[in-house]
Amino acid sequence: MATIKQINANKRNALLSKGPKTDLGKLNSSKNSLKHGLTAKQLVIGENIKEFEQYRDLMIEALKPEGILEEQVVFKIIDVGFRLRRIGGIEAGIYNQEILHHEADEYKNKIAEKIVFKEEGELVQSSDRSINLKGLAFARDSKYGSAILKLNTIEDKLMNKYYRQLDILKMMQEERYDLAK
Repeated sequence: MATIKQINANKRNALLSKGPKTDLGKLNSSKNSLKHGLTAKQLVIGENIKEFEQYRDLMIEALKPEGILEEQVVFKIIDVGFRLRRIGGIEAGIYNQEILHHEADEYKNKIAEKIVFKEEGELVQSSDRSINLKGLAFARDSKYGSAILKLNTIEDKLMNKYYRQLDILKMMQEERYDLAK
C-alpha cells in the first residue's frame, strides 16, 4: 500500500503531465477506455481472447469513435456484435447435444469426445467441444421450452439492439461532422 508521502508525490507528478503529444499518441490514448473496458470477463469458457481482441480492434477502427459518448455506443456495439457471433455455435451445440442424446443416451459423453470425420456424409458433429458445451448449457437453461425458439428470440433482440446502437452512433457522428463545418 502506498504511503501518504508517495500519494502526494504522485499527485504532484500527475499535475506536470501534459498527456500525449503526437497525433498517433492522442489517437491511441483516446482508445484506452475501450481497450481496457472490454476484458475477458465478457468471454465464455473456451472462447479465444485473441479472436475477441481482433474483433474489438477492427470494430473500433471501422467505427472511429471520438469522445466518451461515441465510445460508450461503440462499446455496446462491440458487446452485442460479439454476442451475436456466438449464436451459430450455440445453435450447432444444441442440435449436436440433441443428436447425441437420442443416438447414444448412456454413451453420449464418450461419443461426443471421440467422433472423427472421415468422409463427407457421416454424422455431422462439431468436433469443437466448446460449441457442444455452450449448446448444452443453453438448452439446459431453456429447461423444457424450445431452446432454438428461445435462441432465435434472443438473436432478434440482439439484432435490434445492434442496429439501434449503429443508428445512434451514425447520428452522433453526423452531428459532430456538421458542427465541424
